[in-house]
Amino acid sequence: MISTTLRNRALCAASALAMATLLSAGTASAQATTSTVRGVVSDGQTRESGGTVVAREQSTGFTYRGRVNADGSYVIVGIRPGSYEITATTTDGQTASDVVTLGVAQTGNLDLDVGGQVSADAGEGTAVGDIVVTGRRLAEVRTPENATNVTTQQIQTLPQINRNFLNFAALAPGVRVSQNETEVTITAGGQRAESINAFIDGASLKSNVIGGGIAGQDDSRGNPFPQAAIGEFRIITQNFKAEYEQASSAIITAVTRSGTNEFHGEIFGQYRDQSFISRDVFTRRAQRELPELEVQQYGAALGGPIIQDRLHFFGSYEHKQENRAAAVNLGRQTPAYLTQFAQYIGTFATPFEEDLYFGKLSFQPADGHLIDLSVTYRDEADTTSVGGANSFERASGLQQTTQSANLRYQWQGNGFVNEAAVDYRNYEYNPTASNFNTAGASYRVFDAAYDPFGGVSVINIGGSGSRQQITDETLTFRNDLTFTDFEFRGSHTIKLGVKFSAQNYVVDKEFGRNPEFFYDLNPNNATNASGNPAIPYRVQLGNRFPTVDLDNNVFGIYAQDDWQITDKLELNIGIRWDYEDNANNVEYVTPADMRTGLNQWIASTDGGKAAGYVPSWFNANDYFSTGSNREAFKDAYQPRIGFSYDVFGDRETVIFGGAGRYYDRVNFNFAFDEVAKGGDFTRNAFFSTTGRPAGVASGASNDPILWQASYFTAAGLDPVLNAIPAKGEAFLLKNDFEPPRTDQFNLGLRQRFGDWQTEFTLAYGKTENEFTWQYLNRCREPNAPNDGDGFGDNGGFCSPGGSNPYRTYLVSDHSKEREFTALYVKLDKNYTPESGWGLNIAYTLQDATQNGGDDNFCFDCFSVESSPMRNSPQNERHRIVANGIVDLPYDFQLSGILTLGSGTPFNVFDGTGSRFYYRPSSAYPDKENFLIPNAFAYRNLDLRLTKTIEVYEAGEVQLFVDAINVFNFDNYSGFDGGTGSAASPNPRFGNPSTVLFPTRTIQLGARFSF
Repeated sequence: MISTTLRNRALCAASALAMATLLSAGTASAQATTSTVRGVVSDGQTRESGGTVVAREQSTGFTYRGRVNADGSYVIVGIRPGSYEITATTTDGQTASDVVTLGVAQTGNLDLDVGGQVSADAGEGTAVGDIVVTGRRLAEVRTPENATNVTTQQIQTLPQINRNFLNFAALAPGVRVSQNETEVTITAGGQRAESINAFIDGASLKSNVIGGGIAGQDDSRGNPFPQAAIGEFRIITQNFKAEYEQASSAIITAVTRSGTNEFHGEIFGQYRDQSFISRDVFTRRAQRELPELEVQQYGAALGGPIIQDRLHFFGSYEHKQENRAAAVNLGRQTPAYLTQFAQYIGTFATPFEEDLYFGKLSFQPADGHLIDLSVTYRDEADTTSVGGANSFERASGLQQTTQSANLRYQWQGNGFVNEAAVDYRNYEYNPTASNFNTAGASYRVFDAAYDPFGGVSVINIGGSGSRQQITDETLTFRNDLTFTDFEFRGSHTIKLGVKFSAQNYVVDKEFGRNPEFFYDLNPNNATNASGNPAIPYRVQLGNRFPTVDLDNNVFGIYAQDDWQITDKLELNIGIRWDYEDNANNVEYVTPADMRTGLNQWIASTDGGKAAGYVPSWFNANDYFSTGSNREAFKDAYQPRIGFSYDVFGDRETVIFGGAGRYYDRVNFNFAFDEVAKGGDFTRNAFFSTTGRPAGVASGASNDPILWQASYFTAAGLDPVLNAIPAKGEAFLLKNDFEPPRTDQFNLGLRQRFGDWQTEFTLAYGKTENEFTWQYLNRCREPNAPNDGDGFGDNGGFCSPGGSNPYRTYLVSDHSKEREFTALYVKLDKNYTPESGWGLNIAYTLQDATQNGGDDNFCFDCFSVESSPMRNSPQNERHRIVANGIVDLPYDFQLSGILTLGSGTPFNVFDGTGSRFYYRPSSAYPDKENFLIPNAFAYRNLDLRLTKTIEVYEAGEVQLFVDAINVFNFDNYSGFDGGTGSAASPNPRFGNPSTVLFPTRTIQLGARFSF
């Protein structure tokens, strides 16, 4: 249900947008979901002047119309992807037709010759008043974008271990999909997953609060959307147009399936269990058996007519359930511990279950009018946080739900197309300890040979201490406009668009609210132990965060012009402006004790700038908020320009390029830290069998308290903890911070060779203003030179101490930068039933660098700005992804995906010199042989063999078997980055500790379609 706050805030904007729609007399459907066909109508020698062109969708009968201009050109925009009969009729009644297929967000060129010839990007056909039924896919060659389309056939035919259409984003050059069995995230351009945006039917899937880039992908092994409902999608990795928003690396835009004039449906299922999965090298060495694993994925889809040529429906359901292996091992294995904790050791199955629903109605009440209404529901439950020293009792349950609805109304008139849309989404993220009401128990051993500081966790039992409830609710209104008949020094297709999104974020976090008791397995440790291994030496308990409920309004407006100057040259010019009115807590007031404590510490002898602890650039007034001195960022202007030049005018050789600025956004999780984390206090009480009684004054904060059994209860423990002073962490946002922005540039060449389309692109991107939390109270190492490297110069934290209510001060730093340079190569020969085979190859040569840390905190930076530029964690120098389909005799078909990569870097802890250095992402894993000697650290080949069986006139059955990682390559991760010292080098440097998912896996599947 839409919240009252969100509804009220949206009413005014809805009225305004509705009025704008009526007054505009037309606006265009955004290219995010629809396609364009354009070309020239002639009689073979001269261009026709005047007439009409009609595109009729073969499966539904829906029609789209365009006019033949005075120069013989035509353009039809706002077309749903699919197969169309395109018919041109001149003013004197001559006709020419062709049947072609248009991909999502593509602009296809089709010239129609009423004298007898048809010319299209995809090949030739003939038509003299007759229809040429070829249905060939129009290739897109005259575009400045670097984009890859993934077709319905590829989605349904290529092998994959789970039914997540986002897996196929990796078919585009420059894009990586995480090889992590617990979540699927996408990165591109050397940036983080949060720099991606995805659209389904024009509705953004951007995660507004937490990470992962796409809502529902963070920490999830599920799928964000039912694959059976996806028609096809497009990945744009460079130079996307002004209609696309809130992304700085790549865009994914998908379109859903619709019903047709005939009933079509499918029933499908996939299955595997532990006998189909090969053990990885570490499991084999440890002689561990896999648990009873079983993965089931099944579902159904159905679409058809309600009213022929007018009203159609489509619906789908998908279910996934599986177990994964989680190995629980003791942190230190001795015979005594193995006996004592035997019941907790082993390999356990962690269940996961997901349900996905989708429904859609498509209605064309009259020519030129189209209404789509769709709804989606996602519900998943996962078991996490098991493994290593965490027993199965420590499990957390991750519950995620997504409810969304999308209503679009498209109106096509003479020379314009208008699309108005309303999108609603409610996403809930709820990770909660499975045994939250059972106190945790951590058994540790203190041994300098293992860890001289906090001890080594041998086993953690009992309940975990944390749970969260996060809601991300959005109600979005969009209106997009295209004018198609404007001519001035060439023909123009002008698009205008406006967006308003009312967003509400509710974040409720409890970290450490379930008490955790710590036990020392070495009773002779007088410093940290109670003196008795059966009695805890310490208890830790946190407090509940304040619940934050925040509203944020997001506005966007754009204009773009696709200007065909000549038959050879086209310019694509656009500008976009985005605005968020509460992305930086504009009404927040910095607490008085936070202001006072920080100012006192800065002024003190130990904490002052002169001591080198506080950076010289820091000015507290830039971070203190009065509730009226913060303004929302208003300068997110994003000019974008591209060009394409058809060298010989035959669409065989095209030079293209462009440049643009792209603003992203900062997830609300950061702004939440400022509002709520200052009240995060964690208290520790220390116990012993000979300590002081509770309530008696202590000379030290960790002076042990005399243990008594009543402390196992909350009533007995509260008085002890309430008497212990606690200090929090202060987070302060910079008042005038600017969201991250990226400037992109590309230059490329497309060349057709017969059935092959090739593309070579040089790409460059520079990202600035990326968000990082920076510690103020860093200390330099004693006598460390100020060499400006930003790493390894700190000696820990300089706590303000004394009466200061905060132990740590963190401020938002916006000095993090990234730089990306790449060569993209694409070689495409698309599959057709006539040829019986298809092959697509994508190669990426890249260099991606950054400063600062690898995540949202720079723990090891004394200064983000002065930290060196170095490899980004995703900087894989070479990557090849090839996919192919080939028909075999007896109705068999073989398809596959080959992925080869030179490997991503790992962190190095360098102690070989006179000083210790931390060198992030500075070493690469060893490479292995595959086709090329010592070239690839990552090698994977997935194959699918399909047998099609016709079932009389009822439909067809496809039986298939997937062989994932067919050669069972061990693709490693978890590399040992410790160098050791010059006198004692680490012999295990560069050795891995884990493997990337998956090992060789066999999967059986079947699909009945009609």
